[in-house]
Amino acid sequence: MRTEFQDAIAAAGRLQDASSMVMAIKRAVASEIRAADPSASVTFTDYFNHTFVPDIVLRWPTESRERLVYVRPNPSDQWLLNGIAYVSAHKPMVFTLEDLAPAGQDLLPDDSRRKLTAQALATDTWITDPSGVAAVSSVRAKQPYLGLLSQALVRGGRGVSGPAEITDLAEKTEAGFTASRELSEPDTRLAVQAIEGSLDAEQSGRLTRVLRAVWEGHGGASSKFPTASSVGTLTDDDLSYLLSAMEQAPIDFWRRIGRTLTTAQLGRVRVDDPSQNLHALVSANLDSLQARGLRVVDEPFRLGESDKVPRWVVAKGCLALRGLNWTAYIAARRTEEMPPPDDAPVPDLPELRRRAFAGRAPITQVQFGRNDRAVTYESKDGTDVLDDPGLQQAAADLKITAVEKAVATIEGDRNVGIDFGQKTAIGPTNAIFPLGSLMRSVLPLISDLEEDELRMLHEALESAASSGELFGQ
Repeated sequence: MRTEFQDAIAAAGRLQDASSMVMAIKRAVASEIRAADPSASVTFTDYFNHTFVPDIVLRWPTESRERLVYVRPNPSDQWLLNGIAYVSAHKPMVFTLEDLAPAGQDLLPDDSRRKLTAQALATDTWITDPSGVAAVSSVRAKQPYLGLLSQALVRGGRGVSGPAEITDLAEKTEAGFTASRELSEPDTRLAVQAIEGSLDAEQSGRLTRVLRAVWEGHGGASSKFPTASSVGTLTDDDLSYLLSAMEQAPIDFWRRIGRTLTTAQLGRVRVDDPSQNLHALVSANLDSLQARGLRVVDEPFRLGESDKVPRWVVAKGCLALRGLNWTAYIAARRTEEMPPPDDAPVPDLPELRRRAFAGRAPITQVQFGRNDRAVTYESKDGTDVLDDPGLQQAAADLKITAVEKAVATIEGDRNVGIDFGQKTAIGPTNAIFPLGSLMRSVLPLISDLEEDELRMLHEALESAASSGELFGQ
């Protein structure tokens, strides 16, 4: 067990007031648990060592669930076995203040450990001790996959786990992820078995889905992956960990991972900025990810912010492309997903022509505006109107040049409406577009970008899928 825990328990034992001693013990236990899963929030109850009322309640900000923790001073297998029936319905964690005896070393010639383990496994109860939890917190620092394992144990561990059991599980899990990258079935299968034998269905499914994603991302056939209880797609939490965990993954890996992902899901992941992996994932799937529209918001460069632009980020609940002093937010399904628009100046006709040349998108309709009046000039046959002599003449006759709105035809002959005053592009009705097509065609139209930034934008959106490099490198 950790020295900090030993010292805290010793200090608690020297307290004269019983309630202060109990609170000190609970704080020590809570500290050990949060070292294994820092995202857990801790609530203390008014009870201690009660038969069926928990000592601590664990909750997580992104999950509508809780796990009850029962603190037990006595680590005896038989004593724990006698009490498990009173608490097992809650699928709790049972934390003993002293270390459990190593498996197979019972002081009494009975099979209490076997019975206790069987009962704990059958009821998704996790019985562990200070050294077991210390082992959990120590392995999480080795690599992100083991961080995922440590959180999964706190949230849904089951069985009886001392440090030896935790170390064995961590070693098999680590070997399994290495084997999955190498498409080696035997060690991957051992990892799946160890994970499913130590975690409840929810938490084991989370880990085996990530393991399967690594397998398939490296070209393995889904049918060849060892049989696992969970066969669902990656959850937001799974994807967040995958983005944190992978190192130097090839672009084909991210392309395979992206087959089942959506733009909306990418807007929900938790990822650092800048993220090489997020960039590689989005870049590899620009033409398979779908988007409803985009909105550019002027946002000054922040102190300490990465200078690599443009780059993919997750911000304000959206997948977004961060540029120099601007951010393009992606609407996955609804316009309301994006942050409020800026009140931006609109281009005149010559400026729109310049932007359209940079964006390579034909403009089939423009709307001029002045005060509370608007005039629309539209091509009936779907051709570009910007070079139409009649458009220039109409603007001169009406003495208006401000272009408030336009319709552009992007790759695939699909129309997208542009509101220059809000720097927003949205398709008609429920239309969606390949993300890459939308970005390549529309971003140069709604933003007044310098030549260097336009060049970097084109390079990023046209070549990133094959290179996987961070924008601007």
